[in-house]
Amino acid sequence: MKRNLKIFYIGLVLFLISLAGYSNNLTGNVVRAAKVDSVEKIEVYHFHSNRQCSVCKTIGANLDETINRYFLEQVAGGKIIYGHINVQLPENEKIMNRYGAQGTSLWVGVYDENGFHPENDGGIWYKLQDKEAFISYLKKLIEKRLSGDLS
Repeated sequence: MKRNLKIFYIGLVLFLISLAGYSNNLTGNVVRAAKVDSVEKIEVYHFHSNRQCSVCKTIGANLDETINRYFLEQVAGGKIIYGHINVQLPENEKIMNRYGAQGTSLWVGVYDENGFHPENDGGIWYKLQDKEAFISYLKKLIEKRLSGDLS
């Protein structure tokens, strides 16, 4: 009996390991076409609540610095729209619904010939302790989306 139970558990573990490759993407990114020809504009939004913790404030400050350092020309030209959206204010309900945002998060929305592609970027959470790594990561992400790379 113990031998059969042991074989069952080994089989179960092997089965679960084999399923691991089929799990969904935990970063919140949606799998989509690798490249589009023309990006009309992108939106980069930091969603937060009324009372921002230090992490929320860091995300917001690093977004501001990334935009101010690298993308002021694109903002002035309307190619990039960015901002900070309070999820607790009723007037922000429409934009929250468009993105699916509910709490602290950083979303990038791409508008191209195929429509609107929202992306909740989870990669920033691993860069919070290193400001320059965060800014570099976000800069590369924005550049990819501006170039039409949605991978």
